[in-house]
Amino acid sequence: MKYQRAWAEINLTNLTHNLTMLKKHITKDVNVIGIVKADGYGHGAVPVANALLSAGVRSLGVATCEEGVQLREHGITVPILVMGFTPEPLLPYAIEHNLTQTVFTADGAKVLAEQSAVYDKRTTVHIEIDTGMRRLGFMPEDIETICEVARHPNLFLEGIFTHFATSDAIEEGFMLEQQVRFEGMLEEISKRGLDIPIKHMANSGALSQTLRADGKFSTDAQKKKLLLDAVRPGIMLYGHAPSAEMSQTCMNLDLKPVMRLMTQVSMVKKLPPGVGISYGHMYKTERESTIAVLPIGYADGYPRRLSRKGSVLVNGKFAPIAGAICMDQCMVDVTDIPDVKSGDPVVMLDTVDNKISAECLADTVGTISYEILCCIGKRVPRFYVSSVS
Repeated sequence: MKYQRAWAEINLTNLTHNLTMLKKHITKDVNVIGIVKADGYGHGAVPVANALLSAGVRSLGVATCEEGVQLREHGITVPILVMGFTPEPLLPYAIEHNLTQTVFTADGAKVLAEQSAVYDKRTTVHIEIDTGMRRLGFMPEDIETICEVARHPNLFLEGIFTHFATSDAIEEGFMLEQQVRFEGMLEEISKRGLDIPIKHMANSGALSQTLRADGKFSTDAQKKKLLLDAVRPGIMLYGHAPSAEMSQTCMNLDLKPVMRLMTQVSMVKKLPPGVGISYGHMYKTERESTIAVLPIGYADGYPRRLSRKGSVLVNGKFAPIAGAICMDQCMVDVTDIPDVKSGDPVVMLDTVDNKISAECLADTVGTISYEILCCIGKRVPRFYVSSVS
């Protein structure tokens, strides 16, 4: 690893630890759908999926058909739910690879059924209900359309779900409104004699809502019903709370961040006072300074918005970003850190230190930890380790 320009350390032991901590708070009859979309939130979908499966996960969730096909091509055979939109030209690939498709319009169900008939297949589907996200999904009044989907001989209606819009907020009022709407929908479906085996709605935000401040399972009957037949943890598997608001509750889960982003010093130079650094000279030395050049930049996913705001760890000490972050490089001021030399390792994103955690970087640039993790670029190799941090 020390010979890499930049790299991300992915701690699979921490990943499985997080899964274990989450499973302690759900009953054994509740299935965990491990969410590995967006290349496993930037951690590498295939290694993450395999680690989750080894730890007992029985099904996976992705956003796109292409993501599902990638997992199949790497030998993963468990059910894979495609939760997003699959364009019609890609449906044959979804059918061929036995991907579970999300259906959210009558036309989409019709086209999928027709394509399945061509291949003499019965495609497994989950229905998505829009209870307030205002994204994909049938409206709660579309009962008859859902019944038609269930009756089609080339479609197997295995599941039904909804997605919460505000489950990552302490004020859970709207989330509970969505829950009530979904439960009402399930009741109406049941009255029509439809038995849908898998019902799910709890994402990471909703899962965090089921915990009390002390980390124990909530005794609130309404919140306990969020679990249904399956849950869909995403960001919590990777060791992060779904929002800053939920960090205190999630702290009691002892979640361990899975990714650490690293680079190394490529050059060290001494500069006199008053010297501008990087594009635009937005940063100028105020004293005789020692500047370390790092071979990592925004093309690697390290946000340019951290220019003049961010810090990194060099030899165990914090060094501020000096000037604009470039596409492939950035500079840091190591004047107060002795004996910095070319080849010294540098921590850009840490798994434990809050000052350069994904949450802290996200807060500094005005985004969320999800984006920080997902944007770490493909040219940054991932190295997988198995040790507790």
